[in-house]
Amino acid sequence: MTASLEPLESRQLLAGIAPMILLIRGATRSGGFLEGTTAASRDEQLADINNTSTASGNAGWGTLAETLRNAGFAVGQMTEPKELVEDGTGFTAGRPIRFENLDLSKYAAIVFGSNNARYSKSSIDAIDDYVHNGGGAIFISDGNFGSNWRDAADSDQQFLARWGLIVNQDAAAGTTTLSRSAGNFVMSAHPVLDGVDSITGEGVSPLLVPDVPPAGVTLRRVIAATGQTRDNDGVDPSNQYQGTLRNATDHDAALVLASVGRGHVVGYFDRNTFFNANGVGTDITKADNRQLALNIFNYVTDATSPTVASSTFTRGAPSELKLTFDDRIIGLSRHDILLRDPFTAEPIPRKRWGWSLGESSGRSVLSIRIKAAQPAGTYQLQINANHVTDDADNPNARIRRNFAIAPPSPAAVPAAELTAAAVRRNADDLFGQSPVL
Repeated sequence: MTASLEPLESRQLLAGIAPMILLIRGATRSGGFLEGTTAASRDEQLADINNTSTASGNAGWGTLAETLRNAGFAVGQMTEPKELVEDGTGFTAGRPIRFENLDLSKYAAIVFGSNNARYSKSSIDAIDDYVHNGGGAIFISDGNFGSNWRDAADSDQQFLARWGLIVNQDAAAGTTTLSRSAGNFVMSAHPVLDGVDSITGEGVSPLLVPDVPPAGVTLRRVIAATGQTRDNDGVDPSNQYQGTLRNATDHDAALVLASVGRGHVVGYFDRNTFFNANGVGTDITKADNRQLALNIFNYVTDATSPTVASSTFTRGAPSELKLTFDDRIIGLSRHDILLRDPFTAEPIPRKRWGWSLGESSGRSVLSIRIKAAQPAGTYQLQINANHVTDDADNPNARIRRNFAIAPPSPAAVPAAELTAAAVRRNADDLFGQSPVL
């Protein structure tokens, strides 16, 4: 049996109309470990984007899908195939999607939602390459995304290990609220938290962030996990591989971001945050859950380096060079800005220029003011590569702009101060000879 790709709306099939999000869903009846008691309920727990129910206790992601479509994304879903042989418990086992045989470049992001299959090295390599080349991946684990405590966590862990992250098991606790005011937002100024003051989850599966990430990977623990978490270390089938419960530490995260090559990875601790209204535990309408969802998807699908959209230079006292970027830039300091003669590399003394960074309509505007004391000549502004990022952590390529400071115009001389010799010189210039006085 092969993985099934559910059709998109006709408007989404047009090339280039919208960035495409692909959600990975577990095989039919392979979920619902903690709450699924029938075939239908086991399927219900697998967070389907076509499930738009708002009944009490629903587990649908239909509202999330519609929220993304309204934000300009195309949304599709692929279901893992199921094993032909069932285990007699009513649960099925999922089989892997062969990512290595798919053209992943068409997707702006892949969401590993209710997946619970075991993947081959070839498939893991394909996802790793996809991310390195600018793709995005989101991982959301939950006990109900499998048939035992570790099914879903194990499926995600195969991929996350490449980037140094560890996903924990479902803590099976009640509703959790994390907020800015409580200090849970450890990177409160990060753009992924713009417009977000609190979020909610239920039965969460935090991620463990190492002190030292693998080479080439940048990890950001954005929201801290609180309370207790359950390590994915269970080995006993008699208790369905339940892991060790422990208190959360400052290495556990509710939200972690990773920059990998040119792409991004997001690890988030709960599926319930994105359920339809009246979803079990919590849902996308509670707190700032919907805004967080939009911020996460905007972050993970942005793989474009910030560039200068326009620049102007105004001569004066002071002169002003203004650069408008195509995005909001982060991390720029005075030391990142080089002002110099492009031929001799002689810098403009720091006491002769100042700078400011503002924002207009979501774009950063860099203004450089150069005092009149700077001699006339041709100069260059340079910001070296990888010195700033945009709001999705994409580093800049090298930026250069040349500008010329003109010599001051001669001062006007009052007519009363003109001497006869000056008159004669002016006449010489005009007629090419001295007039007869």
